[in-house]
Order: sequence, then C-alpha cells, then structure tokens
Amino acid sequence: MSSPLRSAQVAVEGPVEAIEACFERGWTDGLPVMPPTPQRVAEFLDAAGLDPADVIGSVPTREVVITAEKVAANAVMAGCLPEYMPVVVAACRAMCEEPFNLHANSGTLSGAAQIIVVNGPIRKALAVNCRDGAFGPGFRANATIGRAVRLVIRNVARSIPGFLDRASFSQPGRFTWCFGENEEESPWTPLHVERGLSPDSSAVTLFAVMDSVKATGLRPDSPQSFLDRAAFLVRSVWTYEQTSSYDAVRSLLVVIGWEHMELCRKAGWTKANIRDYLFPKLRAPTSGWEFRSPITSPDNILVVAAGGRAMMQSWFMVPFPSHGPVTRIIEPPRRSP
Repeated sequence: MSSPLRSAQVAVEGPVEAIEACFERGWTDGLPVMPPTPQRVAEFLDAAGLDPADVIGSVPTREVVITAEKVAANAVMAGCLPEYMPVVVAACRAMCEEPFNLHANSGTLSGAAQIIVVNGPIRKALAVNCRDGAFGPGFRANATIGRAVRLVIRNVARSIPGFLDRASFSQPGRFTWCFGENEEESPWTPLHVERGLSPDSSAVTLFAVMDSVKATGLRPDSPQSFLDRAAFLVRSVWTYEQTSSYDAVRSLLVVIGWEHMELCRKAGWTKANIRDYLFPKLRAPTSGWEFRSPITSPDNILVVAAGGRAMMQSWFMVPFPSHGPVTRIIEPPRRSP
C-alpha cells in the first residue's frame, strides 16, 4: 500500500466500544463485526497488492464507486483473514459487471441472495468447504468471504433495508452464501473451465437467486428419476413474474450432491447430459396455460458438484429475473518491483 487511507476514523476507548460504534453507525448485518482498524485495513490491502484508491467496480445507477479501501474495511469487519482478500475483490468485481445487475437483485422486493461459487486451487489453500455442510455454518472462509461481499453491498452500495433494499421478507442467504465446487471428487469439468478459464486458475462465479429447491431421493435408480422429481419441484416455484419475462437473461444453478453425482457417474452422464435432460422438463404453465420456461437454453443450466455423503440430495437455485451469472478470475496480488 503506497497511499494513505481516506476513510474518516472514529476514536473509541477499546474493542467492545469499537464493535458498538459499528452497530451505532449501521455498518453491521445485525451480527458483531471485527473493528476495521487502519492497521488491519492496510494489511488486507497489502495482501491483495492494492492501493486504497484503486477502483474495484461501480454501481452507476446508485452513483457508487467501490474502492479497494472500502472492500478491505468490510472484509475486515466480516472476519476474513488477509489471504481471503483476493477472493473478496474478485467477487466484488464480478458483482459490478453489467450482466449481474446488482442494482436490481440487491434492491428487489423478492429479497434475492447473491451466491458465490469458488473454483480452482485457491479452494484448498484457503480451506473453502466444498463437501459436508458446504452451505452452512462452521467454515471461516465460506462464512466470511460471503459475508464480506454482503457487507460491501450494504455499506458501500447502500442496500440497506427500508432504503435501497426493498425486500418484503429478505432471506437468510443474505447474510452469507459462499461455497466451493468439489472438483476433486467430481467426474465433470469444473464450472470455471466450462466458462472459459484454465483448470489451474482460480475463480469465483456469482449468481443471484430468489428461491432454492432441495431435491432428495432415498433410492433413485437412475439420473432421470431424481431429475424428474427435481424438475417438478422447480416448476412449482416458478412465479408468474419469472415466467412472463422471457427476454430476460437468467440461469439455473444446479448443485449436485455426492450420491446423485455418483449415480450420474455410474450411468456415464456428463454435465451436458444433465442440462439436456432437465431443460425441456422445466416448462411451466403461464396464466394463459401456455407451457414455457424462464430458462431459454440448456446452456443456461449451470451444474456444480458439491455437498456431503449423508443422503441423496441436490439443490436447484431459482434465479432472479433479468440477471446473468458472472465468472471472474481471482488475480494474484500485485507486487511492487
């Protein structure tokens, strides 16, 4: 870090008072945060090789510019380690790209959640969980990387409930939602490679989702049997709004659990087979009883392998309308010569 921090500093007496100061200023998601001291923020910037004024992205509709300093401060508050910073930066860059449509999906009445999928070698380096409990608590990298991005959305992009966040109910996924693809056990091409990156690169892919559907099957005898059940469940949650705007760009995220993955592997099914089989079964009746689907192509069904071995289950993430997933490479820190 070669230039000074620009954010105003708040004088407090001790760590408890610092945490309370963050609550009082509305900087938290309702849970305690780590105080973003100047020293800690500088450490995070150094870990990513960034200067405080470096622009990570912008939300033009809100006249918001997201700088590296703001990202670092929120990553500190979220409880990240400094080495997580390049992942948080990549996710923030991705969410600011136009196809992701952050202004809409972070302010919608439906309370869409932003999901981060991590691919590549960095998963192991940072202990990003890809297996048992991948969507849940107890894993620092998953919890704090996702939380850091959500705090940036709140504190910098100003998606504050009752202000620019107009969600009627919101959802728990808006605290944090980050996991890795289980590349080591998967028989399939990893998501970031399917989206044009090299296998040895690390990347994040961001989705905005309105609903999630868990499809379970104790003893399905074929990939077709569990996908038939999953398609029925997904069709049941398509809303009129989702099936009435067919020109919108959107993708269905399918997270295949280990036992369903093994079922597909033994049957010789690839991700393409899953997409092609599932696509025609997603059509649902509209108000005029015409059967249509918000997913306009099999290529818009993105398949990821994750989760543990406890039971046969997979998750299907119903997308927020008018947004597209964005994949961004995780860049190594810039180092001065």
